[in-house]
Amino acid sequence: MKILFVHDNYPAQFGAFGAWLLRRGWDVRFATAWEGGNPGDPAFLRYKAHRAPTEGVHPYAGNFEKAVITGQAAARAFLAAAERGYRPDIVMAHSGWGSGMFAREIWPEARFVPYLEWWYEYPPPDDVSLGTHTFDLHARLRQKTRNAPFLLDLDGAALALCPTEYQAARFPAHLRERITVMHDGIDCALHAPAAEPVRSVAGLDVSAMPEIVTSITRGMEPHRGFPQFMRALAMLQERRPGLHALIGGEDRVAYGAKLPEGESWKARMLAELEGRLDLSRVHFIGLQPRGDYVKALQASRAHVYLTADFVLSWSMIESMAVACPMVVSDSAPVREFMDGETGLFVPLHDPEALAAGIAETLDAPEAARRRGAAARARVLERLDREKLWPEKERLLKALL
Repeated sequence: MKILFVHDNYPAQFGAFGAWLLRRGWDVRFATAWEGGNPGDPAFLRYKAHRAPTEGVHPYAGNFEKAVITGQAAARAFLAAAERGYRPDIVMAHSGWGSGMFAREIWPEARFVPYLEWWYEYPPPDDVSLGTHTFDLHARLRQKTRNAPFLLDLDGAALALCPTEYQAARFPAHLRERITVMHDGIDCALHAPAAEPVRSVAGLDVSAMPEIVTSITRGMEPHRGFPQFMRALAMLQERRPGLHALIGGEDRVAYGAKLPEGESWKARMLAELEGRLDLSRVHFIGLQPRGDYVKALQASRAHVYLTADFVLSWSMIESMAVACPMVVSDSAPVREFMDGETGLFVPLHDPEALAAGIAETLDAPEAARRRGAAARARVLERLDREKLWPEKERLLKALL
């Protein structure tokens, strides 16, 4: 069976699952704008947009034009593969950016499966939960047109996948009923408690750190509670001289409004908390290879995950699988997977409550350990890829 995964990035959501299908005898290929790996690898159909969106294009149409340009670039790669005789049985495409938009026009006989992540509502639930929303009619109209690529992908889709109930619920009811919710799955063998105490993470001797609190996200921004975490950390350091923080992620805004050129939330928070933070106990470890990332989670005595009402980070589920003692925001996407048995909940906007939650986790290690063990059991039951991937394979086979 031949399956083509389409995504601007790689490995992203499809790489590991595709490799698993390959081991099971499938013919697996990836269409992507990713420029890494071997340029001549026949498993990859490479595409690249031939131009940027039109300067001065109507603001309501800008995202759609960009999606069409991306779709055209991908279609050229599809055509080239088709001319070489390639005919996929299934095309699974990450939806919203346009890359799979024209796949059915090139291979009308293939079953098309869009992977849906986010329907743009108004008002945006993330802005509402962050308290930053103010009514803007132009933003409302622009938000509506951003959904056009999803509608095109859903038209004629044989199956539509979405990773969480929270994300699927953002879609209008008449579209939601066409969506199958299935998580990507977690590698619970890799993301697991350490067999022995972790001594080193990212070149740091963590064995010399009496208390370790962690926060690991893609970027540093309000969407993932970075300002609140830093304020809570300053409070905790003043009270706990042995407390160290390992902070993962890049010094950039991955989600939400960008800052003016040259500014960052990291710089803002360091300036705001100057004199209150002991920077010798604050370790910004950046983006780490998977092994050191897992070690950081394994070394954690209190792992913090905060989010606005938005797409849930894979890292939260991975932290659960590692059995981290977790302090999390009382947010709708978090509540889908966690409860009081698996984590300690705090309000998103309350640094003092967050500091108290971290302190409680550190001061009651046995209770924290039980919550961590319950979190891992929850992931093993519901989200282990060893269970989910065979089920997903059955869904795909049923299309044919």
